[in-house]
Amino acid sequence: MGKQKGKNEFNKLKETILRVERSFKLPVKLAVWFIISLALSLIFFREFWASLGAMLSPSWIFGQHHAAPWGVLGLCTIWLWLKRKQIRSDMEARQNLVFIPLGLALVIGAILMPPSQDFMVFQVLLASLGVFVILFSKGARIPSILLGIYGFAFSFPLVIQRFAELPYSISALKPLVWILTGLGYAFRNEGQWMHFTSYSGESISVAITADCAGPVTMGVFLAIFALMMLDVPLPPKKAVWFFLFGVAGTWFQSFIRLIILMLVGYHWGKEALWTTHFWTIYVLFPLWYLLFVYIYFRQVGRLPQIKGRQ
Repeated sequence: MGKQKGKNEFNKLKETILRVERSFKLPVKLAVWFIISLALSLIFFREFWASLGAMLSPSWIFGQHHAAPWGVLGLCTIWLWLKRKQIRSDMEARQNLVFIPLGLALVIGAILMPPSQDFMVFQVLLASLGVFVILFSKGARIPSILLGIYGFAFSFPLVIQRFAELPYSISALKPLVWILTGLGYAFRNEGQWMHFTSYSGESISVAITADCAGPVTMGVFLAIFALMMLDVPLPPKKAVWFFLFGVAGTWFQSFIRLIILMLVGYHWGKEALWTTHFWTIYVLFPLWYLLFVYIYFRQVGRLPQIKGRQ
């Protein structure tokens, strides 16, 4: 009995020593990861560093489509910080050599990606993730999921533009024409174009492209929904219904935005239309998503007033 107790105490001491040893190694490995990642970016992604100042400027961020990916990246970074203890625990686990080829493949894939302004940030992060996978094996699980969510958010509108430009725009254009003409407004539709004469007599023609139908906000919604499900998941059946509700609501707020734009153009002219076009996306989508988040967290019982009732 005494021998068994002594053996257990020895195993605990050994585990404690190994844990302390791993904790000392962790900062060193993180420093190695940072140095290698920085070197890769300076060698292979020089355009990223040359463009970083411009990409962080307000004129770039609040330009068309640029606020959305930065916003999702910021949310993923916050989520990464919130999960830091779990990530650290995974990083301290024994390194698995199986992950080395996977990490190398990620680094090579990032380097060989065609140069594009849309993918510059993702390329740098992908190469850094590859190095992280090599050094920390299981520790890269959560960062990999988050990078996948970020990549999906900014690539979704690009995929729509490439493969479903016309169907996506028509999905909003046809009901838009039906509602406006039903309200008695003289709007004329030709293909993806809307033609009308404003109240002041100004002739205005506007192309309703896939971008106008809201693929950017849809990509942001899908990304944030994924983050919410990772943090406070709903039961599968309820999650499906909430997902469909969220997709429908996100499309509808984009559609409401189109109606507002057309009515502003009709009553106040082209200049007012484009001013409204720039700002409405930053008003309508946050308001809609705040409503969605409120309903979502009521369902998972995380609001203070719900806890008080239980």
